[in-house]
Order: sequence, then C-alpha cells, then structure tokens
Amino acid sequence: MKMNVRLKRLAMLTAVAAIATTGTPLSAQAPTSGQAWRDATQRPEVRAAQLLAAMSREQKIALVNAVDPAEYASLAPLGIPALRRVDASSGLRGDVGQTAFPVPLALAATFDAELARSYGMAIADEARGKGWNVILGPTVDVARDGLSGRLSEAYGEDPWVSAVMGSAVAAGMQSRGVLAIGKHFTAYQSERDRQRMNVNVSDRALHEVYNPPFYALIDKARIGGLMGAYPKINGTFALENKAVIEQAKAEAGFKGFMVTDLMGGADAVAQFNAGMDSWSFQPYLRQPDALRDGRIPPARLDDAVERTLWALFSTGLFDRPVLATPAAVVSTPEHQALALRTATQAMVLLKNDGKLLPLSRSGRIAVIGPVGKDVVTGVMWSSYVDPGQFTTPIEAIASAAGRGVKIVQSQGTLGDTTLPNFGVNGGLFAPPVALTAPDGGPGWGVEYFANDKWAGTANRSEVVKDIDVTGTPLPGSSGPWSARWQGRFIPFADGPVRLAASLSGTVKVKVGGKVVIDGMRSTASNFPGGGPSTYPLQGVVPLKAHEPVDVTVEYSTAGAVIGQRMQLGWQAASAIPAAVEAARHSDVAVVFVNQVTGEEMDRDHYALPGDQDALIDAVSAANPNTVVVLNTGGAVKMPWLPKVKSVLQMWYPGMASGTAVAQVLFGDAEPGGRLPITFPADESQGPRPYAGGMSMDFTEDVSVGHAYYQKHRQQPLFPFGFGLSFAQFGLNDLHSRALAQGEDLTQVSIRVVNESRRKGSTVVQLYAGKLPGQVDTPVSKLLGFARVALEGGEERVLTIPVERRSLSYWDSATRQWVTPSGSVPVRVGFSSEGATVRGEIVVK
Repeated sequence: MKMNVRLKRLAMLTAVAAIATTGTPLSAQAPTSGQAWRDATQRPEVRAAQLLAAMSREQKIALVNAVDPAEYASLAPLGIPALRRVDASSGLRGDVGQTAFPVPLALAATFDAELARSYGMAIADEARGKGWNVILGPTVDVARDGLSGRLSEAYGEDPWVSAVMGSAVAAGMQSRGVLAIGKHFTAYQSERDRQRMNVNVSDRALHEVYNPPFYALIDKARIGGLMGAYPKINGTFALENKAVIEQAKAEAGFKGFMVTDLMGGADAVAQFNAGMDSWSFQPYLRQPDALRDGRIPPARLDDAVERTLWALFSTGLFDRPVLATPAAVVSTPEHQALALRTATQAMVLLKNDGKLLPLSRSGRIAVIGPVGKDVVTGVMWSSYVDPGQFTTPIEAIASAAGRGVKIVQSQGTLGDTTLPNFGVNGGLFAPPVALTAPDGGPGWGVEYFANDKWAGTANRSEVVKDIDVTGTPLPGSSGPWSARWQGRFIPFADGPVRLAASLSGTVKVKVGGKVVIDGMRSTASNFPGGGPSTYPLQGVVPLKAHEPVDVTVEYSTAGAVIGQRMQLGWQAASAIPAAVEAARHSDVAVVFVNQVTGEEMDRDHYALPGDQDALIDAVSAANPNTVVVLNTGGAVKMPWLPKVKSVLQMWYPGMASGTAVAQVLFGDAEPGGRLPITFPADESQGPRPYAGGMSMDFTEDVSVGHAYYQKHRQQPLFPFGFGLSFAQFGLNDLHSRALAQGEDLTQVSIRVVNESRRKGSTVVQLYAGKLPGQVDTPVSKLLGFARVALEGGEERVLTIPVERRSLSYWDSATRQWVTPSGSVPVRVGFSSEGATVRGEIVVK
C-alpha cells in the first residue's frame, strides 16, 4: 500500500471515528398517514417490502451509503432514522458516563448465558441513552490460537461457547430496540497484515468451526447485521467473496444486511455485487455512481435496501427513536452491580495450594505491581471503554482487608508500558545517561536511508540526544525509510536495564551484541477513543556498573500501517529489590502483573512483558506464600508456577477491576470463572499462528482449540474449561437418551454434588469424542454446559440438551450436514481434560 493511500485511509478512519463520537442523535419523524410500513403489528418482512416500494432510487442509494447523520436527511420523511453506530463490545467506546464492563472473554469465562443476556441489555440501554441505535458487536470470532491481539474482544476458542454467549448478548441488545452487528464474518484471526493477507481454510472448517457462532446469531438472536472480515478467504477478500457471504445468507437464512469493516477490501463494486449491503464503513471507497450506471444491478440495490429495512423493523429500531439529546451519565447502580457480578464470576482460580485463598484478614500483606490507576481495565482500540472514576485494586484491597491487616504496597514493576526516552537527559529512576555516539559526542549517532532496508549510502546522518521520531526524518520524502542508531552506554549500577520500543514498523535492538528487542508493530497509537495504552515491544538486559556496552537500534517502516514512529525508552534502575523486601517482611505477597492487548497488535509470544517474570521469581523466593494475579487478555507462560501458591486470572474487568479482585481474594465472592481458552505450556503447542508472508494455512482443519491439544496429545499448562472453586464438587450417575431418527434434540443428565461445606458454583461440561464412521472428526467437541450453584452438601441432577447438529459433520461434496448412525462416546466433567465420567449417545 502506498503511503499516500495509507494517510488517506487514516484520515478517513479518524473522520468516521469523530462522527461516531460527536454526531447529534436524530429521532424518527412523527407518523404520517398513508405510510403502511408504520404499522408495527405487521411482520418485518411485510413492512420492509412496503417501504422499499415507496422509496426512490436516490433514497435507496442514500440508505446504503450514509455515514454522517446529515446524509440520512432525504430518508426522514419516510420515518427512517439516522443509523448511529457505536463500538460497544463491553460498553460504549469514546463516551463518558457509561459502564465499563469486563471484556467479552471474561464474560465467556462465566459460562452463563443469562448473565450474557443481561450484559447485552445493559449495554444497549446505555447506548440508547447516549443516542446510539446501532451497536458494532458482539464479536464472535473463534480463536484459532492464543496470540491474537483481539482475543479478549470475543468469547474464546470453542464454537459452542461463542455461539451460546454471543447470541445471548445479541438477543439482549436487540431486545432493547437497538440493532446489533455481529463481527467479523468469517475466519478472522490475525491482526498482522490483516487487510492484505490470505487465509486458506477448508469449507468444512468454515461450517463446523468459524461460522457456527454467526449461525447462532442469525438463528437464536435474529441479528440485524453482520460485518465482514478483513482478510482474503481462499484467495478472495471476505468482503468480495460471494461464496462466503452466501454461507450466511442462503445457507443460514440471514435476513439482515452485511456491512464492510472500516478500510476493508479493495473493490467497492465487487463487494456490493458479492452481497455486501452497505458502504457505511467505506467512505473512502464507496461508489454511489455504480448504483446508477448499471455496474451494480437495480435488483442487487433493492435486495440490500430491503435487508437493511428488515433489520430496522425486526429489531424495533424503526419504532423506538433514540433521545434527541444524549444523557451525560447513563451508567446506573444496577449496571455497575452487573459489571461487578460479571467480573467476580469471570475470575479463574488456576492454582491454590494449601488453600492460601481466600486470604485471612490478619497479619501483613504485600501488594505488588501495577495496582493503582495503572491497572489495565480493558482491551485497546475499537473495544476500549473508559472506566471513568473507579476503585483501584490497591484501594479495594485496603478497604476489604479491614483493620486487622497491614497492607504494604510496592511497585515492583511498571508492567506493560512505554518508558521515558533513552537519551542524554536521563530516564526513569536514573541520572542523565552516560551515552556517547561513535564520534565521541553525547547522544546517538544515526544514519537515515530513503528505503526500508538500510540499503546503499545513508541519505542523512547526525547525532541526536534520544531516539524519538514521528513521521519521516528525511525532508521532502513521504515514502519508506530506515535508520540505524549507534551509541555506547555506561551503566551507573549493577542490575537489569529495561528497554521499551514504541513504534510503527520493525525494530531490532542489540545491547552488547545481544538482541534484546526484535519485532514489529503496525501502529504505535490507538484508534480515537481506543484507550490510554500503546503497544511497545519490551526487553530486559542485565548489565554491570561502569562496564560500557555498545547499543545498536535498527528501525524500518516495513510493517507500518498507521503512521511512522520510533521511540526507544528505558528504565535503568529496577523496582524489584524494594518489592522483594516488602514481600520478605509480609505474611503473604500478592503480585499483580499485566499485559496490554488490542486491535492492530498480535502478540509474538506468551511471555509476560518486561521484567514481570523476574519480579514473580524474586518475590516468590522471598515469600513462599505468593499469590499471582494475572491482569492479561489471554494465556501467558508461567515459568514460576511451581514456586507460587496461588494464581488468579482476572482478565480485564473494566470499572470493577479493583472491587472484584478484592472480593475474590478475601472470599467475599467466589472465583466463578472457567477457562474459555486453553493455556498452552509454550509457543510450540497449538496451531501455528501467522508468521508473515501474506498467507496463513489452517492446516488443523476442524480440530481447533481443545480438540487440537487432545488430537496431538499436547499437555497444556491449563486445559479449556478449567477452574478451581473454593468449594469441592463431584459427579456421578450419567444418563443419556438416544437421538431418534427425525429428532433434532436429545439430552444427557448427570448428578453434581457439592462435597464441601462451603457454598460454591461450578460449570459442568459435556464433550463428545469421535463420531462413528470413517470421516475424521474432532476427538474432543463441547456439546453443552451447565452452570450450577450449590450449598454445602447439596446435590442436583442437571440436564444438558444436545442438538443433532452437534453430532453431525459438514459434507462439502454434497453440501449438507451428515449425522452418522451409531454410538457417540461422551464425557462429562469440569474441563476438557478433566471430563472423566463416561457414557454414550446412540444416534439413529
């Protein structure tokens, strides 16, 4: 992509975001006599046909093109309101006075569909209060691997969980008179090169893994809209791929409208002719003249308009105009309580040796890490929600501990963050830098090249005080460039020096000949309203006082999608020793670590960023009663796991980030979550993530998530569905009913017993093994689940329904679902690997 096109797209992105943030709500016109489509007692299909017949061609064109509310003016006499869209996967992006809910992955960890419906209803109520009538969400992309930057925007690795939770959220949203747009259809996995790459995926994998959550949105929630995905699918952009689009429309019976994603695809006319129904997110690409000159047939325009109208009528949006003046505050005590309940029910207790948790309200507790306003509350970019004023973890812990506990706070680590410039003016916890350029002067010697490969003779060279460049350092040039900075650094003390590169492009940092940072970021900044955090690359190197080391920094604009940026920051003095002292003199040490994730940023590995693993190692060596709280968007490696007593996964809990974790730590609430993703032991496990080259092969086919791990006999760190409780549960007495010919539903029942004295909850999970016959089917497939809360000693028989479709496979040759007859082995338990109560379902 040429740089001028990138800048044009960035300008459009900013403009559309500004419209979505500052536009004035418009209410529908008052009823007009003779307009039959205003009769709300009629079916949506009838009303859509009536209104379509009354529209002029120019009104139809306006409906499929409009972005700004003013572009809907010609539609007002018909009663069609301006469609005002807001990103709202976990609350309202870009607004203030709203509730920041836990991220969708946290919601998935609750395995609670009723809670999910309430979550969707609350977000929709707040959207309407702010004047929005279209919600861009929920996101139901099935996670193929755990390194996607957008992992926490969706519901994890399992198609069934994604289908159940996503459709519940969407149904909740649309029950309040807003239109939900599910995204991103389909097989959207990677942020790197997402607008140009190609995904090679089988038709069967699309039907069995990646499409089912969208089919549930269509079938269970009657969703009004679907958003297409960025990449090419089997060689053709998803937004231009008629065969893929028809999987939703013709095969799944989707009656609503398909929209493009912002800046997606390449050919607007091809998109529309393939089945995209709106260019509302393609202001730089849309071609309304193509709807007039015959390049897009009139019938295709009518179909797109009718689908859009059906969505307006079926969701109630047409009949329930939003407020003309947005409310300043839409969050309510009820919504805040719902956010807190979701956050506690989402937290997953991964380890609890010696029942260290819940904590005793006595003694001395060291609280270490980013536990103030530096706590990460949400995923960055299009799903970030401003939490406003909220109780921080340290505030909540101090309040919950009571007078019998002495709380000692120590920073320990700055977590995943940018750092002050590495230059001659000094840095964090450090005096001015002893840094010399190759010519002997203070600072960095740098050479700039008018290409992105450091090729040929440098076009410019100079000595600079620090590395901090935005845009191009080459006057008169807007194209690609690269640079090489060199300097000699003399440490002032023994210990680790931490480096952080904030960039859009590619960078390699060497210290004393050792590569400390090596990676790429497509952007260094965020979508407007997309959160306070950026996406630095982190590195740590141990150095000796007064021993000079040569530092080389090589940067290239290759890989930059939004802007050109390179900044190198440093932290010369470690905060770990002070944290160790605090831990050594405490009864318990609670260490919080974090990780920033988000759109336009895939992770390179599962390690915690920066010095956080080193912090846990040091603290656990000083205090055997160490609790680790993971404030991350997904799985991380845990080299320190054998050394700590307890591990709690808190995800990103939004405005409940402090209160929820304090309640769980002290036992005022139960850690109710179960893992909606597998936690691998390391990067060698699971399907291969995208590694560049503009092509990604889904070679694992239909064996995704826990099915992959079991098929390849890989032992993860923690399996899908895993989570401990403060109570103890058992299972027995499994019964199943045969699935008779012609039936679409059967069931499995199991008795669950709370074997402890404490009230608690658990998630009972039902898995199928390989289906009968010769076709290769997953060895582990989630058929259903049931969340249950029991008093101490209580028992209950649970019934889990099983759909015929779950006991079937897609035959690409005949293009139909096949249910093989015979015995299907089933397992029931508390995780994909802990499902040990066995039985079978006989299928006829």
